[in-house]
Amino acid sequence: MSKENNKKKRVCIVRQKPYPWQRNMRRNAETLSKEGYEVDVVCIGLKGQKKFEIMNGVNVHRVYYSYHRNKVFWYLIDYSVFFLMVSLKLAWLSLRKRLDVIEVCNVPDFLVFTTIFPKLLGTKVIYYMFEKTEALFTASFGVSSNHLLTRMVRCLIKLCATFANSVIVTDVLVEKQLLESYHVRSDKITLVLNVVDESVFKLEPSDCTEKDDYFTLTIVSGTLKRYGIQTMIKAFPILLKDVPKLKLNIVGDGEYLPNLKKMVNALNIKDHVNFTGYIPYEEVPQYIACADVCIAPMLDDVGTPNKVLEYFAMGKATVSSKIPGLVALINCECLVYFQPGDEVELAERILELYHNPEKRAALGALAKEFYGQYRWSTMGQKYLGVYRKLMGINA
Repeated sequence: MSKENNKKKRVCIVRQKPYPWQRNMRRNAETLSKEGYEVDVVCIGLKGQKKFEIMNGVNVHRVYYSYHRNKVFWYLIDYSVFFLMVSLKLAWLSLRKRLDVIEVCNVPDFLVFTTIFPKLLGTKVIYYMFEKTEALFTASFGVSSNHLLTRMVRCLIKLCATFANSVIVTDVLVEKQLLESYHVRSDKITLVLNVVDESVFKLEPSDCTEKDDYFTLTIVSGTLKRYGIQTMIKAFPILLKDVPKLKLNIVGDGEYLPNLKKMVNALNIKDHVNFTGYIPYEEVPQYIACADVCIAPMLDDVGTPNKVLEYFAMGKATVSSKIPGLVALINCECLVYFQPGDEVELAERILELYHNPEKRAALGALAKEFYGQYRWSTMGQKYLGVYRKLMGINA
């Protein structure tokens, strides 16, 4: 559809993450802006960020509050404060300029209900399930799937999906669950994989400009306990017996980082491990390019890991935890699996690739071919299609 036909359409994205650092929120907002929509984003603000600014054509509205992330009680307080602030912001925006569509990204899922007032005015609502909420809840708080609170989470998901006009999911098993367990209509659900925005995440040139004679492993991940980086660190001494020239890049930041550094020091491998901390997203491809093998060591299946798709986009041989969501998506011979948390098996899979460069190259080629089916040029059109359908616009 032409930008001229789109230019008066106003849309808004809501997410409890910072902008522009939250890269998939930025990707979605800029995709809509380039298509000709007027785009507002309502998000949390970090220290030093402006309360309002226009970034690459996107109107960014930030809300500020002190938040804590250690117990269920504080999570609820944080979410409730954000809920109230966003509800007021959306009401104000709706009175100022009617919004055609509001996209609300989980978690928390109940943020969808911040759109009650705009929806009464005719705004359509998209419930965007970036996270696998039930699995994330059980993994974060150590409760079972039959726990009362977990059952309440499932009820909340069903309410959100019922309330929204459309649901976007990023995981094939979530799509299946919505259809079979929550009985959401199939025409209401769209699967949009969380792939890279190639306007920011540059895939070419893919050659490493700083490659040495070390065998390099790379993990691109937030440093949270559930992401399993500790499994890779435990596997490292096993690998060193056969691969003395071994290096590990851990690209990312998070609350579990001090624990990981302590593990590295205790195992006396700090000369082999590089913690980058936070780096701009634009710099991530260089670290992947320099990797001989990329690792995705998640402990829990909390959603299709976008890191695997980033590795695939750059044609890298990848070793990943065998989690159900990933297995359901990737059913080709382009990925090597190991059981989550098993550092011995992880070391074995890496050694197989170390001793077989031909297999590494073949895996990388198959991975890039697989990614080609799902790149953002394809997924982005599915994403925009949800907006067009809600607004009755022909492509």
